[in-house]
Amino acid sequence: MKAPKQRHAVSIAISIGLVIFGLVMSFVQDIVRLPVTIMAACTRVTAPARPDFSKYDALLKSIVKDGKVDYRKAKSEPLLGAALDALASTSCEHFASNDDIICYWINAHNLLCIKLIADHYPLETLFSIKRKFIADRFVVGGKSMSIEEILIDRIHPRILGGDRKIASPSVAIFLICRGAIGYPRIIDHAITASTMMADMSNNMDLFLHDPQNVEYKPNLSILDISQFFQWYRDVFGQGFTDPWEFVLYHYDKDDKDTPDAQLEKRFIGKFNWSVNDLK
Repeated sequence: MKAPKQRHAVSIAISIGLVIFGLVMSFVQDIVRLPVTIMAACTRVTAPARPDFSKYDALLKSIVKDGKVDYRKAKSEPLLGAALDALASTSCEHFASNDDIICYWINAHNLLCIKLIADHYPLETLFSIKRKFIADRFVVGGKSMSIEEILIDRIHPRILGGDRKIASPSVAIFLICRGAIGYPRIIDHAITASTMMADMSNNMDLFLHDPQNVEYKPNLSILDISQFFQWYRDVFGQGFTDPWEFVLYHYDKDDKDTPDAQLEKRFIGKFNWSVNDLK
């Protein structure tokens, strides 16, 4: 049995090793990110008062149909490069409208998801590139950002409603497409302040009435909902006791069915990670 001093020395050695490993990994990560960091620093950025999503809108009209994306076409589509250039060089810092700002970030998120998947296409599911939503960097408004940063740091604070000065409707979550069939559909046009409310309502309705996402069996007092509602339950919990109450409230707009007090609430076990590819 090792003496106390020996065990202490081993513990210190392991701790030092872990610190060194962390520093090395951080250094490697910085090296990997360097090209995008340099690109961001060299990008000439404009800060208009209103957004212009015309290039992204043209891209969507070219490659999106019925909530699916033609990634094979996107790989060589000049409109993808044009939309990315516009995103890289346009900042939303001077947008006067909160609606314009949230549309900017949602469009940026969805555009970069298309770019990420197109770069690794062909692929059947998102499992092989899940980490890249966190690790890969892109230039957005002259800054180096990941897709996950946009979602967590730019979109979530606005739809969680904590700060009323920047608050956007929580159901804007249904405009966020992550590239898998289990997520909300991607819309075939850029989301703008003038279309946002209608786009949210329509996409939410389509999502809630897809049996893969919601299966309501009032005769059996069972409500099965997608794991999507579990992952974003902080969003769906605003004004509702749980995600099932949110789903019921929006699912049955005419209040034809009175939910049973003993309703069995379950999450659907299997999420559809298949790429939303237009084949």
